[in-house]
Amino acid sequence: MGRNAEKRRAKKGDDVVTDKPATQATGTTAAGAAGASIVPTTTLPTTLPGQDPALSQAPAWWAANMLPPAPSTDGVEDVDGSLARALFRITGLVASAIARPYSIGVLGMKKVAEEVARVVDADTVTLLRLEHGDGDLVPTRLVLTASHGLHEVDAGVVSFGLGDGIAGDVARTGQVIRVDDAPRDPRFVRLYGQRTEMGSMVAVPLMVGRKVLGVLTASRQEIRGFSPRDEDRLLLVATTIAIDLEQARLYREAVADPLTGLVSRVALLHALPREVEIARRYQTQLSVLLLDADGLAALNAAHGRAAGDAFLREVAARLSKAVRAADLVARFGGDELVVLLPMTPANQARATAKRLVRLLREPPIKHQTTFTVAVATLQSQLDEDPLTFLARVDRALLEGKAAGGDTIVSAAVDRKDS
Repeated sequence: MGRNAEKRRAKKGDDVVTDKPATQATGTTAAGAAGASIVPTTTLPTTLPGQDPALSQAPAWWAANMLPPAPSTDGVEDVDGSLARALFRITGLVASAIARPYSIGVLGMKKVAEEVARVVDADTVTLLRLEHGDGDLVPTRLVLTASHGLHEVDAGVVSFGLGDGIAGDVARTGQVIRVDDAPRDPRFVRLYGQRTEMGSMVAVPLMVGRKVLGVLTASRQEIRGFSPRDEDRLLLVATTIAIDLEQARLYREAVADPLTGLVSRVALLHALPREVEIARRYQTQLSVLLLDADGLAALNAAHGRAAGDAFLREVAARLSKAVRAADLVARFGGDELVVLLPMTPANQARATAKRLVRLLREPPIKHQTTFTVAVATLQSQLDEDPLTFLARVDRALLEGKAAGGDTIVSAAVDRKDS
């Protein structure tokens, strides 16, 4: 029996009197079990206890700082104050995870799984997302996003089709399933070489309205380890996570450029004033690069607009991978892309421009063309406003294009009269 199970038994103490023999742990994963009594779907609440609606807005990483800070949970009227605080923490963790680059986001979702395990006192928790296929060739499957307590051998192979195992049944039906003795259920599915032990589990859908986004599972090593109260708590947590994930998707669709997936011009103009204010308040340097693909119009004329779109998507992908986590890459319009560089002085910004041009040239992109890059650093001591800042770098770009391809030009400073 694991340490968590021992703690639970000690916590119950004399409050629980039973003449049933002690149960033994048996082996399988939380996501790998199959079969149990099916509990009718509970109506998912649209508003969580004490939740600020703004906290369900989980934006992409480039807009994470636009969210208001999580309010204090002191005084929240809830049957279980610790649950209310846990829901706030989970909302913040999910928002932080999906607002970060992939590698950091994976670690963030692992923290979400750890927090869920504390909420329901589980030995193992898995977060499975639903990946939609395209028919028979690529079927729809549940794949592991994050886990807590799952053996690394099992974590590497967790994947279920719709209807496969307990998690697959939950994804197919949208119903909550609680398993009291998973290994004895005829529908139980055991992973090859499985090492994680469990006896009981609860699996609930990550669902918004009628749309299933994935499945959240929790397991304990004891037989009959979960109560209806545990089931209700896990469903409430799953609702919180599902709302955050869906709001993040809607936010990205609203502010992302549909062709490149980068931040749109509207989102850039919304974020820039805040970056300017931060640079002024904390006396840091803010720089911006404005890149132009010189021959895109000729490329479209010679090979078609589809070729030009593919070229822009490749440029956007290379820039996104090459910048820091704190930087912002946006499509400014047409063939112009912006890279916002917080805490970057002019000399470093120019060095970054040279590095990015090299990355866009090698290896060559199909239908390769040259680039012109304008570099500007905010003149906060001259009270330069965001629009003046962008206008200055835009003028520099026009001057650079007149000089020829693969040119990097620094924007001249507009000094005000004293």
